Amino acid sequence: MLKNIIILLLIFLLGSLLFQNKENVDILVKDLVDTKELVVDGTNYVTKAFEKEFSVQEFKVDIDIPSLQIEKEPMIREDTFFNEEEK
Repeated sequence: MLKNIIILLLIFLLGSLLFQNKENVDILVKDLVDTKELVVDGTNYVTKAFEKEFSVQEFKVDIDIPSLQIEKEPMIREDTFFNEEEK
């Protein structure tokens, strides 16, 4: 409760000092506009950087792996009485 009263008192004092002179208000408005422009420029930069770094890029991979080039031999099947050969 006491903190809230102190905060309100500080806001009142700051507001009264700020609005005593019209130049103070103009400076504050100018600073707010500059800050908004900087934030917009920063977000545009970040957006472009993310698009550049994380965009979908197509690429071709030419890897010659000898183990993938070997043809597999057919599986050797043993003759059992379950698999009778036709004659």
